[in-house]
Amino acid sequence: MKSKINTQFLLDLSVSGFFALFSMILLTFIIPLGATRSFLVGGSKAVTLVFIALSIIFLISWYFNKNFTFKKKINFPDFKDFLLLALPMSPVINYTLINPEYLTPIGLSYMIGTTLAFTFILSFILPVIFSYFASFHILMISGLALSFTILSMPKIFVGQFLFGDLFFTQGIYLILSFAAVYLLYIFDKRLTYISVIFFMIIGIVHNYYNGYLNITKNSRTEIPKSDRLEKFLSNKNNEIIKKKNIYILVYESYANLETIDYYGFDNTEQMKFLEELGFKVYHGIYSNGSASESSTAKILDINAELYPPHDGPKSWIYLPYLSGNAFGPNIFKSNGYKTIGLFPHGFFWDPPIGWDEHQPKEISGDFGGKVLTKSIFEGYFKHDAFTNYFTYEDYLKSKDEYLTSSKKNTLFYTQNKLPGHSQNSNRCGSHEKEIHFEGLKKANTEMKNDVLNIKNNDPNSIIVLVGDHGPYLTKNCSGLQDFFDTSEIDKYDIQDRYGTFLSIHWPKDISDVEHNIVMAQDIFPAILSKITNNNNLFNELKVERKFFWDWEIDWTVSGINVYNGIIKGGKDNGKPLFDKRSYNLPN
Repeated sequence: MKSKINTQFLLDLSVSGFFALFSMILLTFIIPLGATRSFLVGGSKAVTLVFIALSIIFLISWYFNKNFTFKKKINFPDFKDFLLLALPMSPVINYTLINPEYLTPIGLSYMIGTTLAFTFILSFILPVIFSYFASFHILMISGLALSFTILSMPKIFVGQFLFGDLFFTQGIYLILSFAAVYLLYIFDKRLTYISVIFFMIIGIVHNYYNGYLNITKNSRTEIPKSDRLEKFLSNKNNEIIKKKNIYILVYESYANLETIDYYGFDNTEQMKFLEELGFKVYHGIYSNGSASESSTAKILDINAELYPPHDGPKSWIYLPYLSGNAFGPNIFKSNGYKTIGLFPHGFFWDPPIGWDEHQPKEISGDFGGKVLTKSIFEGYFKHDAFTNYFTYEDYLKSKDEYLTSSKKNTLFYTQNKLPGHSQNSNRCGSHEKEIHFEGLKKANTEMKNDVLNIKNNDPNSIIVLVGDHGPYLTKNCSGLQDFFDTSEIDKYDIQDRYGTFLSIHWPKDISDVEHNIVMAQDIFPAILSKITNNNNLFNELKVERKFFWDWEIDWTVSGINVYNGIIKGGKDNGKPLFDKRSYNLPN
């Protein structure tokens, strides 16, 4: 009897290995390209070896067990076994709690229904078929473990990798989830049901209090009313008297020339192209934010001491400003300008929209559920996951139309997607710089097209070309907190995250007074000082020369800051952030 049990168990393991291999290979043709598919491709190779080894051991056991017979019977799950779906569905429930703003009831139903169907097929339908030869229960638990690992992939991808290896971590998830559930199941089924449900509840409670409540609270946050616009407009010298069309074009993660040189890419030809067209290239520029939202929000919502923002200088409220409800655009609207906001996606929208005209329209309908579902199976949530409904080709076409229109008194603001930053997973990809360089080449082509469109159509306008932050290509290609001691963080690491590109075309018929432009947030102060009668307006509106948001500074550069161009903290403490600068440092 003991020999029979061992031989059947070995067959169960062998068939379970074949089942896992079959499922992995099948899924590589179904699951979209991403971290999950990479795991399935690598995992199928490893499982093949395990399956071969188990099969050999089974065949040896079968040879010595002459009385062994194949079961040749299909088994079905107990009704209570369906409670085990709580294990693979627990990460899905958690994703819904941290992304409520993107989910309508139908979108939520799509996301839950799709992942549940996936899990049900992998954990029950296929195991029933394979149970003709092996134990249904071990096949079911294999399907549950594989489903749990796949649906947990976005969480695994952004977490701490065991021994610094993503594939090893993914494999451990699969092995441990199988072993834990299987051992519990053969010991006490009732305890297994209780454990997986408890596991799901713990995740729900954690994400509800740390994710859902914060998100819904933030989404309900209203920006208090402020009298700073009325205060600004009450000064007659602040009235715009030289009405120029203004184009502000933000290029995603476009770094300063000094930083790009450090990466090993020669970008001087692009700078020469701009200078030959009358642009001034500003060197040594940095931003007070290290992310698109924080950096550009404070470009639009001028953070001046004389006209303080109503939400405080370190507010995490970004989206209302990017939606056009900001001090800068409101100044122009009050002077008869039409404000236009063009983005490659609607990720930054937070109604009500303040732009007089904007593209794309807000995410609506049930699209969010489809995007999140696709991201789950890809294995990571990309920062630009919500761009597919408004393609980049759509964005470029709309931008060309705006830049070649003949509208007067227009403030046009846009943010693109190139050259783009690293994938921010706490480790650099194998070709991170090469990917960025290719993006930089595309960004340069796009920039040339943008500039020529404006110059040919509106040569007497003010044109601003600016990066929002750096591309994150040094050290771990992400935030440095908890990974590097401050003594290891040098100026290039700071440039890589906070440094930005800036070039401005100033028409010849406006003030030629040069301002000490240091930061990307100096754009509006510099423009307004040149098109009004207030010669001191730049100083009245200029931003404090340092990084904002302590939490962002800590995450990005472990608390190191830059004051008036001078680094405070880290390996290069007391040194200028940039060697090549267009501005004067304080004495």
